[in-house]
Amino acid sequence: MKNFYRTEIDGLRALGILGVILYHLEIFFNGKQFFPGGFLGVDIFFVVSGYLITNLLYEEYKLKGTFSLTNFYFRRAKRLLPALVTVVFFTTLLSYFFLFPSEYDYYLKSVTASLFFISNIFFHYSGQNYGENIISEKPLLHTWSLGVEEQFYIFFPLFLLCILKFFRKFKLIIILLFIFLSLFFCLKISSTHPSFNFYFLSSRIWELLIGGIIVFISKDFKKFDSKIKSNSISLIGIFLIIFSFINFDDVNNHPSTFTILPVTGCFLILLNNNKDDLIKKFLSFSVLRGIGLISYSLYLWHYPIFVFGKITNFTGADNQNLNAKLILILIAILLSILTFLIIENTFRKKINFKINHFFLGISVIYLLCIFGFYNIKTQQEKQFPIITKELKKRTWFETKQYFKPCFQRKKYFCSFNKRSEKSIFLIGDSVMASLQNELKNILITKNYKFTPMTNAGCDFIKISNKKNESIFCNLNIHNERIKSIKKDKKSILIIHLNYSNEIFEKDEISQQNFINDIYKLLNSGHKVILIYPIPQMKIHTSNVLSEKLSKNKNNSIDFLNDETNFIHVKYNEFKEKSEFIINILDKINHINSFKLNIEDVFCNTKVKDKCIGHDNENLYFIDNSHLSNFSAKIISKKLYEIISRID
Repeated sequence: MKNFYRTEIDGLRALGILGVILYHLEIFFNGKQFFPGGFLGVDIFFVVSGYLITNLLYEEYKLKGTFSLTNFYFRRAKRLLPALVTVVFFTTLLSYFFLFPSEYDYYLKSVTASLFFISNIFFHYSGQNYGENIISEKPLLHTWSLGVEEQFYIFFPLFLLCILKFFRKFKLIIILLFIFLSLFFCLKISSTHPSFNFYFLSSRIWELLIGGIIVFISKDFKKFDSKIKSNSISLIGIFLIIFSFINFDDVNNHPSTFTILPVTGCFLILLNNNKDDLIKKFLSFSVLRGIGLISYSLYLWHYPIFVFGKITNFTGADNQNLNAKLILILIAILLSILTFLIIENTFRKKINFKINHFFLGISVIYLLCIFGFYNIKTQQEKQFPIITKELKKRTWFETKQYFKPCFQRKKYFCSFNKRSEKSIFLIGDSVMASLQNELKNILITKNYKFTPMTNAGCDFIKISNKKNESIFCNLNIHNERIKSIKKDKKSILIIHLNYSNEIFEKDEISQQNFINDIYKLLNSGHKVILIYPIPQMKIHTSNVLSEKLSKNKNNSIDFLNDETNFIHVKYNEFKEKSEFIINILDKINHINSFKLNIEDVFCNTKVKDKCIGHDNENLYFIDNSHLSNFSAKIISKKLYEIISRID
């Protein structure tokens, strides 16, 4: 087979991984992040991968009239799996000691997803927004991109073989069509479904195919070498990449129109195959080539190392200790070099595996890893106090139907136990979403149909000013909720208003809209349970408590038993802030209305004149406002007492 190795590709990989690392370093100058668009380095990887894979398959096809799918998948597996398993193994050891039980449980799920290259799907459906934190506390979050690539590797060879066998004359048209369809799709949903757009192959395939199409047009491009200066082409390409790294900072709206810039830049560099090109010589520089060669291992290692640097406060309480971060980079580079030399090269070049032996060995390793990691889960929990079992749990994303969270649905709401004639709706924002799983568990056992309708920052309010609407809360969502409610006549509605909604507090029209809508429902025969305000903490309960527990690891029991250490807000302050909501709810009085005051769950029980976020054994709030499963279960039981009386 023809050798098509191009040294500048290693340089492009180096640019990609350097951009990603600089982004994850979280370096700020005068409040502005250094290389805020460095995450676009992953998009460089996508274009390069698309080019290399297409070239590899097409060269084999030209020689043999076909290509071996088995050999292709075998080569990919030898390239990707050994290093991935190595990093996952050592990351799990660190996770065992440094992650709290709920985090470790989530981590084990991400291990399984990563090993089977579906972590992009897992992180989306578990509600993990990639842009929520530059460095999250999810050590394997970065493996989402491996999921995208591997899914492409599974489907693309079959797609390409079909085109070359039956539609060879139209291969460019077909590939271009898929590029434009994927690009159009990602631009269409980038603002309305940002998480799906970020994680899924459907919104990324255009980037991979952009790289692939170079294989088929590069020969035609050579005809224009005499007219177009290759140096200018490559210079424009590298400028677009660097410009994007420096100027793009919206990871939550990605891929988008801006993503076209770095993708085009990479496309231009790969398209220009002039050996005397200055940019090619720069990218072929030995240091860049060296970084490019270890880029896969470096990508795998750097993120979990940065995560544990943050978790252990090695990089400082604010994660801004630059010297500590430089040490972590050196560790990541050293481990990457060792992994490249010992693991990657050994499996790819030094040992001649038979296909069946390799996959059998990998399968055994997978099973040992997964079952082994899960078997030590109970032992891992014993290292920590009972209260840590719920620390940092994303309770508002726990309720799922058909693998998709019920939270954030705008139209097709979850509906459990549909055959029951006794229907209950839960309506509210993410605070109610953190309640819905425990409530669902009780109601289903009592044979109720349960429909949660919860969206971020979206109580049951018809917003009067369109300027205050968002993709998460708008008139369309409100109308869809009303439409669903009307389908179940005389159902029970559970409604809560969040007192931290400052816009609603100042919007008297929206307040009156709420009262009017409730009375319409009450008069039409629906029963409405109004939940009075739930207190909110001023600080992130899990984060602060985990930091304090880490500092007091040797005397954690004494620390937790001391009531003065309880995270809390003053009761009078809570009542003052929530007064306007109480006044609104007090105005609603009807034979079909019922009210539930649950402040005694949190306030003036364990500690006088205070509303607490936790006690010595139980967590009440996950963060500032979201309920833990413990407090959600208590409230759900109180709700069921009212529901059973209504029935």
